[in-house]
Amino acid sequence: MSNSHNTKSLKILYHHRTQGRGAEGVHITSIVNSLTALGHQVTVLSPPGIDPLSNAGNAPVDKSIVKTTGVNSLWKFISKNIPNFAFELIEIFYNIPSLLRLNKELSSSSYDLIYERYAFYMISGAFMAKRFQIPLVLEANEVNGIKDRARTQSFPSLCSKFERYLFKNCTSIHTVSSYLKEMIKKQAIDEQKIEVVPNAIDPEKFSGDIDNSDLKEQLNIGESLVIGFAGWFDDWDRLDLLVDVFNTLLSRNIDLKLMLIGDGVVLETVRQMAKKYGIEDKVILTGAVPRDKIQHYLSVLDLAVITHSNEFGSPVVMFEFMGLKIPIIAPRLLPITDVLEHNQTAIIFDTLHMTSLTDHIEQLSMNPELQKKLSDNAYQLLMTKHTWLQNAQHIVDTSGIY
Repeated sequence: MSNSHNTKSLKILYHHRTQGRGAEGVHITSIVNSLTALGHQVTVLSPPGIDPLSNAGNAPVDKSIVKTTGVNSLWKFISKNIPNFAFELIEIFYNIPSLLRLNKELSSSSYDLIYERYAFYMISGAFMAKRFQIPLVLEANEVNGIKDRARTQSFPSLCSKFERYLFKNCTSIHTVSSYLKEMIKKQAIDEQKIEVVPNAIDPEKFSGDIDNSDLKEQLNIGESLVIGFAGWFDDWDRLDLLVDVFNTLLSRNIDLKLMLIGDGVVLETVRQMAKKYGIEDKVILTGAVPRDKIQHYLSVLDLAVITHSNEFGSPVVMFEFMGLKIPIIAPRLLPITDVLEHNQTAIIFDTLHMTSLTDHIEQLSMNPELQKKLSDNAYQLLMTKHTWLQNAQHIVDTSGIY
């Protein structure tokens, strides 16, 4: 596939079916802005009443507190309150209005490329790309049959039929991890058209030092070394295990604080565990933090610990840790090892091996030279390989247009 940086300006239709909140809103905005910065003209076709470009700028780490209004509130209500099988039927029937809207857009204007964010059962983009003979680049952040999904599937075999049609009619498929690439390959899809393109950052947002002395004072950090994590806390993050590990480290007389930045379903469990262990004074729970304040809070961390994650998703927060030069300790999961290498850009421990994690945190906390080496290397890697501009260029390079 071509790696040359083509200069011809393209007219691109970005098609998606998300609510555009939290990380997904940031992802959509970053790709759209980067394609525009490369000189391309991008039109975003969102579900009615949804505008990810206005949502993403203030998306906090906790997507649950993004204010939703009008049709967006309706989507949120539907996704939270109706049974899975009914939700999937809505997803299937969404193809009808989507086909009509795509047909109208593609008939009224001449597009060079459709870029689509994968959604279960959504084949309208593939159908219209075929009809209008326009290349379709698909971004797949999840696929049918993955474990650890927030919503369990009701009709996986039906979904795989829709999915196969979609994959076969794409020009190229970008997945955020090699785990997803393997799952797509199993559907008899040509490996040549599947690219692993992890998440990324905007370098301009990671320049200059952050003065966090006031925040450290406010949080009563003192001289302690701060370990922690940030995000929307899901069950798969296994923060319960991190509290266990933290308690063990305190029993070894290491001067540490644990800081968890964000909110989510397991926060109350963490609070209760800290109380049970009698270590509430050492655990800082910030609650939801608006996105424009997140770097300020992250900069307080001396070590970033990803206790666990899901097997398929590229953790956005990992790239933020890299951009802020916070040394990372993370599990040996494909979306992580696609990007980071043990002892070079991070400390990688065997998944769910808590003794190993405990020992690695202790050793790294006492080794400032290794902390600096890991964080400098990770920052360098980030700035040379994982920027949104590079990801956007890759979309164009794999579109088959040139």
